[in-house]
Amino acid sequence: MKETILTDIRDFIFSQFPIATQQNISDDTSLIDQGIIDSMGVLEIVTFIEEKYTIILDDDEMLGDNFHSIDALSKFVHSKLNSSVV
Repeated sequence: MKETILTDIRDFIFSQFPIATQQNISDDTSLIDQGIIDSMGVLEIVTFIEEKYTIILDDDEMLGDNFHSIDALSKFVHSKLNSSVV
């Protein structure tokens, strides 16, 4: 499941933010520092994650650490999904 989440997020980033392809970013490249995403990009990613995984992200979870890279996003979503399982 963890690899699927990583692949889903990677595919979304590369399809929605063409600069990611142009810069040939890796999974640990800083999305914000490299100018791949801005605040609107964060909102696009939030919408994608909430719809794809049927989870709700709280405002306090929209931290730079969680959105730093594709890898960080994947780990965050994975932990969020695991914490919602009862």
